[in-house]
Amino acid sequence: MSKQMRAAIVDEAGGPDAIVIRNSDIPNPGPGQVRIQVAYAALNPLDTHARAYRIKWGHPGFPFTPGYEYAGRVDAVGEGVDSSLLGRRVASHSEWGGNAEYALATASRVIPVPESYDWPTAATFSTCVPTAWHLVHSAGRLQSGMTLLVHSAAGAVGSMVTQIAKEAEVRVIGLAGGATKLEYARQFGADHLVDYLAEDWTEQVKGLTDGRGVDVIIDGNAGPQSVRNYDVIAPLGNVIYIGAMAGQAPEVNVSLLIGKSFSVTGFVQFFHQACTGGSENAEIETKLASGAWRIAIERVFELEEVPEAQRLFEARQLTGRSLIRVGGDL
Repeated sequence: MSKQMRAAIVDEAGGPDAIVIRNSDIPNPGPGQVRIQVAYAALNPLDTHARAYRIKWGHPGFPFTPGYEYAGRVDAVGEGVDSSLLGRRVASHSEWGGNAEYALATASRVIPVPESYDWPTAATFSTCVPTAWHLVHSAGRLQSGMTLLVHSAAGAVGSMVTQIAKEAEVRVIGLAGGATKLEYARQFGADHLVDYLAEDWTEQVKGLTDGRGVDVIIDGNAGPQSVRNYDVIAPLGNVIYIGAMAGQAPEVNVSLLIGKSFSVTGFVQFFHQACTGGSENAEIETKLASGAWRIAIERVFELEEVPEAQRLFEARQLTGRSLIRVGGDL
């Protein structure tokens, strides 16, 4: 009889209640794979998008186990994999499976976890921090004295973008929905915070920039209201979309682009990392280890609570980063 593990499984597309926690066979690594005993998994937006089938590219197919991003210890290796990986702390992302006690990953793609990181940091550092670094330095090309508008300033990426941008002497205007999230976002150092739920938020942003607008906008929400970004972007500015939690953005009016001479671009971290070859990793490790940059881990759910975690995330009731405790501190 195969050994069993606890796993969150999505059999077909649906809401958070489509996630079922049940026993499943512990998988065996194939050639080129490692099996990881999962410590913690991050709650990644792509977990919710894949469950609801809002994404087609990179979708794992049904049934699948959420957990796009996680960390743990290698406990078995497949054919052709160096056995010295056994027992190593590693992080994995983009191969799913982290909402289970054991997960398989491609050996060549796992990321060694620095000894200076605790397990919660290990489970979260490999996506939101490089994403934020590249948004500031690669995609945004932000320089001292420029002005950045970041949506979801109380979220995982928004809070990290704020910290990195402020260190680069960028003026940061953060958007967040409601007084509670605005107060939470304050700790990360934005120069100004504006309530995104206010009808006049665009006028407030223009007032803060003397009518000029901002140089760069980072938006992970998109949705029908995203057209308002184009009202506050400065000439020659860049609106960068990193997600679509509020739904797809309307098509961009090309005449508007020409008339104001601004750009609208998309962002995927891996393309930017490929260009730098990961040269930013040393700085990221130093800043996280020293506490100069802080991943805003605010809530830890148990494996049985994955459906509730996704429900709260989609209801915009979570701040910072949330984790799923699977095996805990291994």
